[in-house]
Amino acid sequence: MPTPVPDLRALGIEIARLRHEENLSIDRLAEAAEVHRKTLIQIEAGRVAARISTLHAIAHALGVPLSELVTPLCARHQKSVRTPAPII
Repeated sequence: MPTPVPDLRALGIEIARLRHEENLSIDRLAEAAEVHRKTLIQIEAGRVAARISTLHAIAHALGVPLSELVTPLCARHQKSVRTPAPII
């Protein structure tokens, strides 16, 4: 089964939604996350796949868990039939 493509546009919409909820401008969020403004604009537009470290910084700046931020990436994917191995 091929690997599903992440929904980068949905991720961007979620970041913009959370940013607006916090009344942050793109410049303020970029500064808080230590991410270049242009990078944040491209992420919100769904044009780039951000590094996990960048997404972690954005989530931290927005005050949300990383898992909440990236949930929209896979929202349209079929659920896996495999059960993940427990973390020990």
